[in-house]
Amino acid sequence: MMKLVKKSTNNAIESISRLADMEYKPANGQLNNIHQRLMGGRKNFEQAVTKTMDAVIAMSSMDLTLESNVETVAQINSSISSAVNTISESSSSTADIASEVSKAHENLTAAIIEVSDESANIMDEIHHCETELTSITQMSSSAITTASEMKADIHGLLAIIQQINEAIGAISSISSQTNLLALNASIEAARAGEAGKGFAVVAEEIRNLADETKALTASMGNSLGSIQEASHKSVQSVETTVDHLTKINDNIQNVWKITGNNRTSMVHITDSVSSLAAVSEEISSSMSELDNQMQYVNKQCQTLNQDVESLSISSNSIAELVEPFKNIEKNLDESIKIMGDMTHDAFYMLDNQIILNCLNSAITAHQNWMEALKEIAQSGKLKVLQTDYKKCGLGHFYYAFKPLNPSVAKIWNNLDGKHQTFHSYGTKMIAAVRAGHTDKLQQIYEQANACSNELIADFRMLIQTIEELTKKQVRIFE
Repeated sequence: MMKLVKKSTNNAIESISRLADMEYKPANGQLNNIHQRLMGGRKNFEQAVTKTMDAVIAMSSMDLTLESNVETVAQINSSISSAVNTISESSSSTADIASEVSKAHENLTAAIIEVSDESANIMDEIHHCETELTSITQMSSSAITTASEMKADIHGLLAIIQQINEAIGAISSISSQTNLLALNASIEAARAGEAGKGFAVVAEEIRNLADETKALTASMGNSLGSIQEASHKSVQSVETTVDHLTKINDNIQNVWKITGNNRTSMVHITDSVSSLAAVSEEISSSMSELDNQMQYVNKQCQTLNQDVESLSISSNSIAELVEPFKNIEKNLDESIKIMGDMTHDAFYMLDNQIILNCLNSAITAHQNWMEALKEIAQSGKLKVLQTDYKKCGLGHFYYAFKPLNPSVAKIWNNLDGKHQTFHSYGTKMIAAVRAGHTDKLQQIYEQANACSNELIADFRMLIQTIEELTKKQVRIFE
């Protein structure tokens, strides 16, 4: 009986020393409790490792996000500050231009008013000119009528003169005959002697009267000739005057037409000036509104400058927060490494499943990283991307834990170089985007994808190897 108890105790002590599963027997007494406590402690240690690993990975992601956001905020803040300064300068320049335009517009308004007044004066002058033209046209028409009547009267006078000439010719003929009769009477009276003396005296007087009549009719003929000649000239003058008056009347009609066209044009000008005055009022209103808007823009620029300062302070505050987070991440990473060293002790040796869970999480993180890299290559726009190979989902636990099983260690150690190379493509991608070398992005992605496929294949092989060891109840840290 004593030998059985001693054997059971030795088995319990061996199980405790290796921290392996054992069958609890009443004979072991306190050893059972110690084994249970140690097994429970290791489970708690595994949970602590898992949670610490999750925390350090999350902290790395947060650090990266914060740093990226701080840089982005700083760039945005710089862009906003530059934009605000540009807007402020443009606003000031626009305000100056608006002031000059306003002054020019005032001068324009004054010119419009002056043009409007001049247009009104021109319209009055046109109306006065039309009135004068009407009066001149009436007088011209009356003069033409009078000249035409004068011409008719002169032609009537010429007809009368012609009749008088004919009468004078008849009188002259009668005078010649009378003179001839008087001469014959004188001859006969001479023949009669004393008896004919009295008759001779009468005949002489008749002859003298005939001569005087002839001389008088000759003089009248000359006068009538002069009158006739003057009448003909008067007719020509009247005809010329009528022609000139007719031309003047035609010219007056043309002036009427021109004046009418001018009046129509002035009406259009007046309407245009009125429209221009209305537009000028709208411009004045717009200029006033522009001035108000520019004042508002200036106030907004001042507010934006204050916001930029506040944003800068907030950005600096966020940047200051990054350092404590980095320290926390560093401490957590060091804790993970300490835990990694502890796993080589049987009391703290992790279950294979913990490593498998970490590897599966690393594969998921790795695939997400590749998706982000692909989006950068396609869009040419930067995204948050972890380029530090020691801070990614794989890096934290890969460099903290060192499996001792040869089959696992061989694959495990082979990951280091490939993993570093893989993250270098992220650095190259970011550098290419910032340099504007978008033609190289697809090539970098394809290289990274080829390296990624090799890593994924190694991950799968590593998982398969660990799963096979688990089936054999062999831990990778022993």
